[in-house]
Amino acid sequence: MRSERRRSCINLNREWRFVRSDEFGYEEERPKQAEYDDTGWRHVGLPHSFSIPYYMENEWFIGSGWYRKRFAYRPEWAGKLVHLAFEGVFQTAEVFVNGGLVGRHEGGYTGFCYDITEWLRDGSNVIAVRVGNEWSGRIAPRSGEHTFSGGIYRDVSLTVTEPLHLAWNGTFVTTPLLSNDGNETRMQVRVQAEVVNGSEEDKRVTVRTVVRDREGRETVATERTLEVAAGTTRKADSFGGPVSNPRLWGPDDPYLYRVTTEIVAEGEVVDEFEDTMGFRWMEWTADEGFFLNGRRLFLNGANVHQDQAGWGDAVTQAAIYRDVKMIKDAGMNFIRGSHYPHHPAFARACDEYGILFWSEATFWGMGGGANDTGERTDWRASAYPVLEEDREGFEISAIRQLREMIRINRNRPSVIVWSMGNEPFFSHESVRQQAVELLRRMVAVSREEDPTRPAAVGGAQRWELDRPDIADVAGLNGDGGGFYMKWDGDERVDDPETERPVIPQVVSEYGSEVMDRPGCYRPYYDHVAASRTDPYRHAAPKWRCGQALWCGFHHGSLANDMGHMGIVDYYRLPLRGWYWHRFNSTALNAAGEASELEQSVESERTARARIAMDRAALGYLGIEPPKEPGGEPEWPRPGTPTRLRLYPGVGSSTRIRNDGTDDTQLVVELVDENGKRVAASAPVALTVESGPGQFPSYAAKRIDTDTGLQVIEGLGAIVFRSYYAGVSVIVATSPGLQEARLTIVTTESVGTNHSIGTIESAAAIESEPDLTIPLPSKSAVQVKEAREQLLDLATNRPNKASSAARGYGKNNANDADPGSSWRAGSLASGEWWMLDLEGVKYPDRVELAFERAGMYRFVLEGSSDGESWSPLLDHREKAVELGKDGETLVKPVKRAACRYVRITFTQMPQEVPANLRTFGLFGLNSV
Repeated sequence: MRSERRRSCINLNREWRFVRSDEFGYEEERPKQAEYDDTGWRHVGLPHSFSIPYYMENEWFIGSGWYRKRFAYRPEWAGKLVHLAFEGVFQTAEVFVNGGLVGRHEGGYTGFCYDITEWLRDGSNVIAVRVGNEWSGRIAPRSGEHTFSGGIYRDVSLTVTEPLHLAWNGTFVTTPLLSNDGNETRMQVRVQAEVVNGSEEDKRVTVRTVVRDREGRETVATERTLEVAAGTTRKADSFGGPVSNPRLWGPDDPYLYRVTTEIVAEGEVVDEFEDTMGFRWMEWTADEGFFLNGRRLFLNGANVHQDQAGWGDAVTQAAIYRDVKMIKDAGMNFIRGSHYPHHPAFARACDEYGILFWSEATFWGMGGGANDTGERTDWRASAYPVLEEDREGFEISAIRQLREMIRINRNRPSVIVWSMGNEPFFSHESVRQQAVELLRRMVAVSREEDPTRPAAVGGAQRWELDRPDIADVAGLNGDGGGFYMKWDGDERVDDPETERPVIPQVVSEYGSEVMDRPGCYRPYYDHVAASRTDPYRHAAPKWRCGQALWCGFHHGSLANDMGHMGIVDYYRLPLRGWYWHRFNSTALNAAGEASELEQSVESERTARARIAMDRAALGYLGIEPPKEPGGEPEWPRPGTPTRLRLYPGVGSSTRIRNDGTDDTQLVVELVDENGKRVAASAPVALTVESGPGQFPSYAAKRIDTDTGLQVIEGLGAIVFRSYYAGVSVIVATSPGLQEARLTIVTTESVGTNHSIGTIESAAAIESEPDLTIPLPSKSAVQVKEAREQLLDLATNRPNKASSAARGYGKNNANDADPGSSWRAGSLASGEWWMLDLEGVKYPDRVELAFERAGMYRFVLEGSSDGESWSPLLDHREKAVELGKDGETLVKPVKRAACRYVRITFTQMPQEVPANLRTFGLFGLNSV
């Protein structure tokens, strides 16, 4: 018998009040009380950020803020449990209900849930949340190059259940492979469900799970009966019978089944949870690559950050789905979630679009952190704490967030690996062992929480982190893409099997180029190139599992221009490089699966012949594929625009929901008298002429080229959202051009992704949210570059060298270990060593130590593009004499914008090859 007492989920994104700590009237304690008068606060909708509008500035607000929401208690909740769930708050949240503290959560990228039943009362109720985004040495992450704005920037909901219910994210569905002989695949369904008995009586329950296909036909069922004592939680573990030849989930056919788990007690279904699942199995190998469903698959994808133009990290689920779709539309099959757990909707989108997902935890570092001895109190600190008093708290934080990430996303077939973090070697050398031991503990926790997926370390190219005693899979960034590859001069050749990686390997970052729209129509393979001198030819050794471009999208960054690396800009409009991948990646993927070396001409021809591509379907935003293989598309040509065109972007609609999970990307074009887009620029404004809705702008009903709307080559875009049902008329205007209009219809939410309906405030707010976007006051605490404090620009950064003697590799020069050194492979003049700063920096001084005393002649040069070089320190004419082995030479250098720094040796002591025991470089992100 089916009971009407099943769970309900209610979206809480609408009608919040907000105040930021730099605003007049802000108080630290009183706003938690239910009776507090918040009518003077700003009216906002979620998702929300402290920093809206945000357009990739290197500064953002740091401090605290209060959020408050009033809602009415519903009579049908009597006798039930009410849980309050947050998908993400950055980065500390104290949650109060009617003045009572129900919980405190630390960590900005994972969801959390509280039982608030005992704090509720008849009539009006108030949720108050104090949020802070101040840096803490005890909360992961301690370091990172993107931005860390505060706010309730993901969805919030209420879930109402019977006291006897399934735990929040407490159901784990796996599909063990029983056999696969080529003719028949037999798989099984295993369900582990946590049953919470919140009643005062012991219960005998049956947990039943049914898996159905898209047509609603039952595929398999599992069942388990158990006793659950009052006030306890028990796990029901059950197996379904064999399933023969299920429709397998994969990039080419992302087929999802519907899975329903029920709790039956005394003949009634008292709780029910629905989800999706996919049948698939995988194998990671160190010698043959990655296999999905028994077939080798080359993972070809990109890294993805979450933030977007104007809204910062406070993006909707619809925007998340568009991001995943853009990676799929680029012909890719893989995403690395850099460098934190993403919104649960992200993995769901990957499920639906057929994208394989690398989900990453919060232990990461950035360049400069290795120089921190414990004095830094910002996100340039050592990834692992130097101060002993911070270590226990930090490790607890990193491990807890790892568990939360896994628990939230473990049913997603798209997730193929759990990563412990990114580049943890950007920690001070004094805590290297502690950092490595934390990685080992995190890997053990990952295997405990989910033994079906491997545990990885992202950014494992230093400290020898790509070993089986540390992790199951290694992600190598930057110059790590060239590790284990063999060369004949400047050309890549087959590598001997005896010198291959010992664990499965992915190049988790390659191709880091700073570039804005329109960009260049080509790939940039950099450290995964087939040639040292030609970065545009690709090499994929058979043992490599895959690669992820750095980066998919532009993103906010505290590190100067590093956020401008990507094939899609901050407004989610493609650069020309994105089009190259769209028109070529499918062939690239097939070549990677078919052959050891993708630069093989025959492999490329074979791959292109294998793939019947519907070229007409590849057109995107008016750009059609090249007419001839190897050619370029026809780009918009310079011209004189006469009018504007306004329409929804790809994946967007003119109908959106009003619950904060939906929005639409608006695209504006400059077109000529023939209706063709022209490569021109003009001041364009978008205005909400009537109806609800808003833009991420200080004037929420209007945005223009002075406040965030960029028009490049005749194309611009911005995201529009609305929290109230109605019809909005948006007009695009520009002096001298014919205007354009678009109508957006906002509808009442009827449920999406487990958010069913909305709940209004006890005292309804009828006006559209004002976005809480006050201009920062002069007293606001903001991230600022410490001009007088130089950053470590060198330690553990990517590098190259003209040659290297065996046992004296290039990484030894900048590994912070004075006992190791780089040594050239010859005694010839002209040997060089080069540092990649990964973005434009401004060197101030260099510290050099050589192996042997004597006379050295060299030149230190800098370059912003790797092609044009200028001297920073020139000792070619006047030699430097060092009186003892290992003596450190400290010299000021010319301050110039540098992406690369290279030292070239023109004279060495007799019989001494070019060498570097230490290469230290210190400077600033910006001047």
